[in-house]
Order: sequence, then C-alpha cells, then structure tokens
Amino acid sequence: MNFLGIIETYKNLSPSIKSSLIITILLIIFCLIVGYKAKKQDPSKAPKGILLLVEWLVSWVNKLCYDILGDKSRKYAPMILTFVIFIFISNIAGLFGLHPPTANVAITVALGFIAAFVIHIAGIIEGGFKNWLKGFLDPSPIMLPLNIISEIVTPFSLGMRLFGNILSGVVIMNMIYGALTSITVGSFPLGGVIAPFVTPAFHAIFDVFFGAIQTYVFALLTIVFISGKIPDNE
Repeated sequence: MNFLGIIETYKNLSPSIKSSLIITILLIIFCLIVGYKAKKQDPSKAPKGILLLVEWLVSWVNKLCYDILGDKSRKYAPMILTFVIFIFISNIAGLFGLHPPTANVAITVALGFIAAFVIHIAGIIEGGFKNWLKGFLDPSPIMLPLNIISEIVTPFSLGMRLFGNILSGVVIMNMIYGALTSITVGSFPLGGVIAPFVTPAFHAIFDVFFGAIQTYVFALLTIVFISGKIPDNE
C-alpha cells in the first residue's frame, strides 16, 4: 500500500480509531524521549521535569501492584503502567480536541480482553496449567458453569464500565456546550463569551477527575483479578 493509500485508509477510520492511533504514536515518541533522557541522566542527581513525573508515576504503579501482588508485582507492573498511561491519556483526549478513544465500546472491550488474557496467563504461569483448570471447579465442581460465565463476563465488565463512564462525560460536555451556544442576547452569541469561564470547571470534573478515577479502577481491578489467579495470593 502506497502513501496515498494509507492516507485514504486513515480518512475512512472512525474518530475514536484515529484518536487512538494518534495517542499511540505520541506515546511511543514520548517513551523514546524519556528513555533518551533517562540514559543521559546522572544517577547521583535528582531527576527533574519530565523524568520526575515519570519516576513518580512508575513508583505509584509499582506500589499499587506490590500492595496486592507482593513480590510477584514486578512481572505485571509494566503492563499495568501501560494501561494507566494509555487509558488516562485517552480519557482526557477531549481536552486536546480529539475524540476520546475510551468513549468507543470496541476499544474499551478490547482493553478488557487484553487484561483478561494477561490475567489467565498469570494464573497459568504462577500456578501451572492444571491448577488453572482446577480453579474453574472452586469451591465445588457444581460451580463450573458459573465460573466459566464469570470469566467470560470479566473482559466485558472491565470494558463496559470504562466505556459507560467516559461516554457519559462526553455526552454531558456536549450538552453543556449545546446549552451555552443557545444563549444569545438578541443576535449576539453570549454563550461564546461565558464558555471560557464555565467549561474549564466541567472539563476538570468530567475529563480529568473522572478520567483519573476510571483509570485507577481499571488498573486496580486488573491487579485484583491477577491476584485471584495466583495461588500464593489467594
């Protein structure tokens, strides 16, 4: 496929997919910059700027994982960190003029399936394939159908929870902007004048605050589900 074909394909994508591609590319560039700066950083000096922010984020995710998974947390902290960064940036993408990817149910359910895949892989790695299969029979063999249904529902539960909360924020913000644009004094659009003074507070609540909460909930539930699959953590 030539360059023009790639451009044409990109134009035909949905706004959410376009946003997810842009965010992914920007995060890759961000990681390369952070990696370069970390390599040049003097270990004897305290990090500053972007490195300080990244160090805080990594420490926070490591602590969150360690509190639940214990010594096994190092295996899964990088994946949780990836979820945290991508989901949070996606949640607040509306602040940068992008359509939030997490307001698309296909993307959030895909994230749920990725999390579910890692959860079961963790169970196989930590407890062995036989113990993983036996887990479907706990606490009694009669629970097998319910346990299977529970595992099938898990990725949908993770994805739909994230989707519902972010989509509701998008809908509310659209309603607020719609209400503001309808405010006029004669032919003068008064809503356009007061919008810069009103909308930042709503963006702080529905984009930043709710976005951070939903990122934390998704990461925490994923860690808890991983913990449930690890024999030593049961």
